[in-house]
Amino acid sequence: MTRTARVEPVKEENREAILVSGWRVLDVTDPDLPREVSRHDSEPEAIEAARQYEHETSLEPGSPPDDTQDYDAADPQGGKDLP
Repeated sequence: MTRTARVEPVKEENREAILVSGWRVLDVTDPDLPREVSRHDSEPEAIEAARQYEHETSLEPGSPPDDTQDYDAADPQGGKDLP
């Protein structure tokens, strides 16, 4: 079964600031039961881990293909639905 992953910061809040101490990858295939898959020191590492996790699960028998919904943020037209 193809899984859906989300990357979010691991935050520590105090009175002066919100500190990001790392990044975690969550399996949000079931939005009511998110499950932490991994933790990383940097956001790019977490994003790559999330992509790999989604891709690996799409290779399981009977799974739909990975939808490759990610896009290159450096591309000014990336992610836009153009006619």
